[in-house]
Amino acid sequence: MAVIVAQGLEAGGHRGHFLSDDLSLQMGTFALLPQMVRAVDVPVVAAGGLGTDESVVAARALGASGVQVGTAYLRCPQATTSAVHRAALASPAAAHTAVTRLFSGRPARGVVNRLMRELGPMSTLAPAFPLAATPLAPLRASAERQGSGDFSPLWAGQAAQLCTDTDATDLTRRLAQAWQSGNT
Repeated sequence: MAVIVAQGLEAGGHRGHFLSDDLSLQMGTFALLPQMVRAVDVPVVAAGGLGTDESVVAARALGASGVQVGTAYLRCPQATTSAVHRAALASPAAAHTAVTRLFSGRPARGVVNRLMRELGPMSTLAPAFPLAATPLAPLRASAERQGSGDFSPLWAGQAAQLCTDTDATDLTRRLAQAWQSGNT
């Protein structure tokens, strides 16, 4: 069975948007989702900016057959998220994310850090994919050894500040219960 994931602009990490480099063409999850549901005859999974009870219920109300949650799990004890990344997600910096191409050469959303502030998130100075990561590797490694994420890709969605150190099983159960409670 085919399924379509409707990834909104709020989503963390790399964009599921390859038809154009123009990111202004990518919609937010709750604008994209009902349009996708109406346009196709297969289940649509909502992704981007989800991870709270309310957002899961809203996605269901807009016709989603399921949700794909990412950023909400990054601070769970079971996640392999680095200490530097966890610290960024637990800090006030998590409230400010941006789409950048600096770390991989492809657009991806992450917590704004020094590299993004100083070069600009979509700087043309970044080499094209897949070459961008290699020149940054030594600087990134050195900074991370000092506990700094200034030169690291701190992938996270726009709801990153809502992440908590919740157990992944508990988070999954809570979201599943919210999904079920939306069945009214």
